[in-house]
Amino acid sequence: MTTSPPPPRRFRLIRLAQLLLILATLALSVASFVDMPRFGDEARSLSWGVAIGSGLICVSRAVLVRGERAPWALLGAGLISYGCGTIYHNVAVDGRGDDLQPSLADLAWLLFYPACYVAVILLLRRRLVRLHRSIWLDAFVGLLGVAALTSGIGVAMARANPEHSAWTMTVNVIYPLADLLLVLLVVTVFGLLGWRPGRVWWLLGAGLVSFALADSLLLVIVTAGHTPSNGVLSSLWLLSVLMPALASWLRPRWQPPAKMSGWGVIAVPLVLATVALGLLVLGAAIDLPAVTVALAAATVLSALARAAFTFIEVQQLAESRVLARTDDLTGLANRRGFIERLTRAEQHTTGPDTFALLLLDLDRFKEINDSLGHQVGDALLTQVGTRISDALRPGDLHARLGGDEFAVLLEHADADAARRVADRVLTVLADPFDVGGVTLHVGASIGAAVYPDHAQDAHTLLQRADVAMYAAKSGRTGVESYRPGADVNSLVRLDLIESLRAALGTGQLEVHYQVKVDLGSGRMDAVEALVRWRHPTRGLLGPEEFVPLAEQAGFMRMLTIEVLHTALDQCRRWHAAGLEVAVAVNLSASDLLDRGFPAQVSGMLAGFGLSPAALELEITETTLMLDRVRSATVLGELRALGVGIAVDDYGTGYSSLARLLELPVNVLKLDKSFIQRVADDSRAEAIVRSTVSLAHALDLRIVVEGVETAAAVRMLRDVGCDLAQGYFLGEPGPSELVTEQLRQAAATAGTIDLETATREPVGLATPREANARETSARETSARETSAREATRDPAADRGARRTGGRAPTREGGVRNTPVAPGPTTPAGSPWR
Repeated sequence: MTTSPPPPRRFRLIRLAQLLLILATLALSVASFVDMPRFGDEARSLSWGVAIGSGLICVSRAVLVRGERAPWALLGAGLISYGCGTIYHNVAVDGRGDDLQPSLADLAWLLFYPACYVAVILLLRRRLVRLHRSIWLDAFVGLLGVAALTSGIGVAMARANPEHSAWTMTVNVIYPLADLLLVLLVVTVFGLLGWRPGRVWWLLGAGLVSFALADSLLLVIVTAGHTPSNGVLSSLWLLSVLMPALASWLRPRWQPPAKMSGWGVIAVPLVLATVALGLLVLGAAIDLPAVTVALAAATVLSALARAAFTFIEVQQLAESRVLARTDDLTGLANRRGFIERLTRAEQHTTGPDTFALLLLDLDRFKEINDSLGHQVGDALLTQVGTRISDALRPGDLHARLGGDEFAVLLEHADADAARRVADRVLTVLADPFDVGGVTLHVGASIGAAVYPDHAQDAHTLLQRADVAMYAAKSGRTGVESYRPGADVNSLVRLDLIESLRAALGTGQLEVHYQVKVDLGSGRMDAVEALVRWRHPTRGLLGPEEFVPLAEQAGFMRMLTIEVLHTALDQCRRWHAAGLEVAVAVNLSASDLLDRGFPAQVSGMLAGFGLSPAALELEITETTLMLDRVRSATVLGELRALGVGIAVDDYGTGYSSLARLLELPVNVLKLDKSFIQRVADDSRAEAIVRSTVSLAHALDLRIVVEGVETAAAVRMLRDVGCDLAQGYFLGEPGPSELVTEQLRQAAATAGTIDLETATREPVGLATPREANARETSARETSARETSAREATRDPAADRGARRTGGRAPTREGGVRNTPVAPGPTTPAGSPWR
């Protein structure tokens, strides 16, 4: 068993002093009731020692302990002043026969009251969340009210007792009125603290109330012409001065801070203002001194000023409550206000009535915020909030929960009504935003949940709307309603995001390649880099399973840099082996918004010793729509380096012919959906022919992806297409497999026979089969890879190290085609 160390010596002395003070109080109290031998009236007059001793203990508390020094010092000084007044009274006044005659003892006694008032207020301030400035106005009202009441009662008592002067009666009346104010102050404190103030306040309050009772009892006895009894009065006085000494050294227990609210706040000014008003009414019937009337009028006016101040405080409080529930940026409700309203809707919804919740998250907002700055992002959020509000029904609550997340509460609405509102919101957000002269396009993903169909409480409803929103974001469907069991998918998604974040820079991300064939010469003069994730437990994952997660989580730039580094490193190795091919890497929207990206690309090319012509960067039409001006500037700088720029998935986005003239591109990649429908739809062949003619007219090369048959190759050659890419010409595979394809083509003068280049029909190749073939090719060529690694160019390796190796430092993105078409990724429906 362990024991705590003994307290410091000075604290032990304080405990001893308190014990002695308690014993002295008990002894003096007993002596005031019982005639004890050798303990006469002289001993009974030693009550001043208890007051001074208690004051010294309070002062020692202020000196030896940090915190609350001022109130305990004031209270201690007041007690010492009271004890000194008692000494003076015993020495100079007692025995004169007129105890009511004012003297210097009254001055010392009366100084106790203001010291006590201020000490109580200062102690109260430590327990309140905020001490309103009006408390000092309350003190002023109390002072005026006590003065008015004192002067009035003093004059009245002097008229009733002509043997005493008005001054004498006024001074003596001050005591009970000051005590009354003290009692009101204690009651106010206890009311503010919820009648559970703690041990310190109980002891202090008991002492102050005992003080008031003793003074009031003395005044009643003296004015009645009786001689005061020593017993009761002495005991009350001794008790009242002992309690502060005990309270000062108590260690207060932690209690939650209280708020300055309720009737207790205005108890003192209300009572005294009422008394002052009564004096003014009474002054109309009887002759009151002018000073009494003036003080009563001043009290009433001060109380009115206090009321006006209270009105202002209440107004400010109401405004602060509104602000506490309002989003500063958009002026909409914030999360706190929305949750309160949602909870009330849950409580008031009964019977067959329902309400719906829409949770909305903007797409690609983080890219805008990071690239264009928070000022542009804030302005965009403000415009988004306005547009959403315009699409809602009257009475619908619209809130911004934080970041780029908005929520809408639709009372008296079912799933169909929620879907209609969500569609209107997506429609109004589809138009471009003009933010400071910059044209921006942002999409949104909306999740809907209905109470009580999808959840039985507001908190769960919000969670399930969030699950539905992420389902809409993952599937890029725009709007999704909650489906039972989707929570499990949400947990899997979160686990994948964290696993992907940890996988960056660790070698789990692999880059596979697919060849591009020149249809005129049959040469394999380029490859496209396609990212894969070799998950530790789930095997090889295609980009459709993790790239959207990287976009949502905000680390696409990191993914872009890692893939770009790996692709350029492999391109360097091919060039060192005599295989002159270019490599194409996909970019994300965040790359095009980063003004430093061109310089980073230039540094990586120089580090690997590659010509800019060895790199081609592919972008989609939808990516270009995010910020046309900035994306065009970044693309222009990349094109000025000599890097090729290709518009990927052409025909599926929003680009116009005029837009093509504005962009510094040199390659169009026609989306595979057109070539794959040529056999069944003559219009698809017309689109292919016209697009090839358009590209050539604009002096652009054209690539058609998704080529899967010899007939498609022949048709593309007939219409003059430049390059083709697809499973018929070469499946995606690891660098070892593609290297072997390039070497075989190089052995035949760099060409392949386009009529006999048939691969296994795409419809029979599942993603698992394609992955198995890729893994097998990797294993069979591992020995050759090791030999090439042993003889690679050291200078090129040093260049790779200068670019920072595989550890990415900035965020980015990559888009790719699937591992292989199959049931989950139809050939005619690109995953992008």
